[in-house]
Amino acid sequence: MLRMTIILMMLIPINLALAEDPDLRELIEVEITTIAGFTVVGMDYQGSNPEEIMTLWEEFTPRIQEIPGVEMDDNAYGVHLAFDEATEEFSYLACVESDMTGPLPEGMIELGIEGGKYAVFTFPFTLLDDIYAYAYWEWLPVSEYSHGYGYDFEYYPADFIPSDEGILMKLYMSVK
Repeated sequence: MLRMTIILMMLIPINLALAEDPDLRELIEVEITTIAGFTVVGMDYQGSNPEEIMTLWEEFTPRIQEIPGVEMDDNAYGVHLAFDEATEEFSYLACVESDMTGPLPEGMIELGIEGGKYAVFTFPFTLLDDIYAYAYWEWLPVSEYSHGYGYDFEYYPADFIPSDEGILMKLYMSVK
């Protein structure tokens, strides 16, 4: 659990003061659900600069059409893969769900997302910087759950446009 928390601290600049604001709880919906496992295909980033995630998405988005059976306007995911405490480097995967067979497009990787129990946080995109503080430091400690072993991931619906005010997205946090 500590490793994943550190990953998230590195990926998202967190404003703890806002996360502690009781009004934030009114803007976030939390539900516990069990999901089936699925496979994603995408491009990964390995480094220590969280700002490079946007660059990764800019490189990946036009290449989605290279993945057989996937449309440009399908749902997308941002998966938190790993964090190295010694170097403060992390891995993040910009991806889409795919059941393709055969060779992967050049520069892409395939990853299985384990099925299981997840806390799902639905929130306006404008709260992305604050959701991790809320989920890991406010909600999780007072819930009946502990952090699970699956990958945590962001879910971007097919109609997601970051510049649209009020657009909703989700954070799936593995719990047990």
